Amino acid sequence: MAVEFEILKLTNFSGNAASVYVVRMLNNNVTVFEKFILENKHEFKSEIKDIVNRLYVIGKRTGARENFFKLNEGNPGDGVVALFDRPKNKLRFYCIRYGMNLIILGGGGPKPKNIVSFQDNEKLKNENYMM
Repeated sequence: MAVEFEILKLTNFSGNAASVYVVRMLNNNVTVFEKFILENKHEFKSEIKDIVNRLYVIGKRTGARENFFKLNEGNPGDGVVALFDRPKNKLRFYCIRYGMNLIILGGGGPKPKNIVSFQDNEKLKNENYMM
């Protein structure tokens, strides 16, 4: 069964450095990124703010530099990456990176530091595979 979706440009994040897009499933009014924020905004408020600020900087100032991301988070060649977090942060956020100029935002969730691989957490596994 195919999942129908559309990709929408986020003009408030996109700029001269990179274009930022989101995925929206056609059976849902909320984008995958909005769902991620809604699920985590209360428990991880400062981490959500940090992610939003970093995405803004990527689009407007720096572009999607390779060192901002943990590469090869999906299947070889699919472009799925995780936005690097700070050592004490608990959220993992997935996106697809196409060079320096384009990222497609996905979702994610809490990743306990005692988990080595995202496959060990059902929520993270589903969010990663969806991308």
